[in-house]
Amino acid sequence: MTAAVRQLEEIVGRNEAPADSVIEKVRSLIETLAAHGPLGLTALARESGIAKTTVHRLCSELVEWGVLDRSAGAFTLGRRLAELGHMAPNSGSLAQVGHPYMAELFATFRLATNLSVLHDKTSIRCVDKIWVVGQDPANYWMGIGTRAPAYCTAAGKAIVAFSPLDVFEAVVAQPLVAFTPFTARGPEGFAREIEEVRRTGVAWTRNEIRMNTLGVAVPIVTEYGKVLGALSCGLGIRATRTDELIKAMKVQARRIAQQMA
Repeated sequence: MTAAVRQLEEIVGRNEAPADSVIEKVRSLIETLAAHGPLGLTALARESGIAKTTVHRLCSELVEWGVLDRSAGAFTLGRRLAELGHMAPNSGSLAQVGHPYMAELFATFRLATNLSVLHDKTSIRCVDKIWVVGQDPANYWMGIGTRAPAYCTAAGKAIVAFSPLDVFEAVVAQPLVAFTPFTARGPEGFAREIEEVRRTGVAWTRNEIRMNTLGVAVPIVTEYGKVLGALSCGLGIRATRTDELIKAMKVQARRIAQQMA
C-alpha cells in the first residue's frame, strides 16, 4: 500500500466503509469532475451517484488536501492532483514534449493555452495547460485532467477532423447533447464543421459548451498522418490578432509533432 493510498484512507475516514469502496467513491468523484467540469454539491452527488452527505464530507476533506478546489459553490479538480500527476514518470509524453512550445505561444499572446488528446473516441482530455489565474474565467474552465465532448470543443473538432473515420462515427453515434443554443445539432451539422476544419486546418468553438467562450485549435499531426492531439487557445470575446495567433499555433503544433516523431 502506497503512502498516497494510506493518506487517502485517513482523509476519507476509516469507519464509513471498507477501503476499496471508499477509494471507489473518491475515484468516482474525481472522474465525474474530470468529465463534467465544475459542479455544485447537488449536481456532483447526482452525476456521481453518491449520497449528498457523503459527497459533502469527502469533498471537504479533498479540498483541504488540495486534490479538489471549491469556488463560487462549485467543486473542481485541484492543483495538488495536477502536481501528483506531474510527479509520475512521463518521459517522451506529449505533455512533456509540448510544454516548451506552449510556453512560447503563451508568452507571445498571453492566452490560456491547452494541450489535449483524444480520450475514448468521443471526448478529449486536457494533458497540459498554461494560463493566468483570475483572467477571463469563462475561457479558462478546462484544467489539466478535465474531459469534454469532442463535438463541441475546438480541440475535439481538430482531432476528429484528422483522425480515422471511425472516430467521427463514434462521436456522431452518441447523442450530441446541446449544452447551449449554439451547440452543433445533429450529425449533418457536425460533419459540415469537420469538413471545414479539414479544409482550413483550424477548428473553432463559439459558445458551444459554455456561453461567452471562444476557442481555436489546431491538430498536432505527424508527417505520417497520425494525430497526436490538439493545441488550443481560449480567446476573449473581443479577440484580436487571430490570424497571427493561428499561424503561430500551426508552427508550434508542427514542431511538437516533429519532436514526437
